[in-house]
Amino acid sequence: LRAPSFAEQGEVGEERWLDLELKLVADVALVGFPNAGKSTLISRVSAAKPKIADYPFTTLEPHLGVVRVGGHGPGGRGAGAAEYIVADVPGLIEGASEGRGLGHRFLRHVERARVLVVLVDLAPSEGRSPSEQVRILLDELSRYSPDLVARPRIVVGSRADCVPET
Repeated sequence: LRAPSFAEQGEVGEERWLDLELKLVADVALVGFPNAGKSTLISRVSAAKPKIADYPFTTLEPHLGVVRVGGHGPGGRGAGAAEYIVADVPGLIEGASEGRGLGHRFLRHVERARVLVVLVDLAPSEGRSPSEQVRILLDELSRYSPDLVARPRIVVGSRADCVPET
């Protein structure tokens, strides 16, 4: 090892405060009202372990899960295997696009998803029909960012076992 034989005085440094915002990168985002079953769904299709309870706003931070499909090798890997990342986003409320509740904080995580899964409660406790839930959720997404409603989406009904027979 050789040590330097001389040193020079350095220049005055710079100082800066930065606010960095994390936006999750996910292939699929689960979007729905509070208590619609998003956390239950991600816990069933992936190894994610979100808190699940029968009250609104159990999920306060997004959870990620990896879903593996196809493949016949160990752990679902092998020929024909695919995997994708699913984000369980906290429940949205009407007015989320204007920042009501923690709307912007939740919606920003949806921005980078390629596909949206809109989860609707088929046995709604607040009296909203499934079609009304979809309309409100898509309206909130559109108001936040018009690009979101142009993305591919799947509408999934939850709690079908709780729907009264007619």
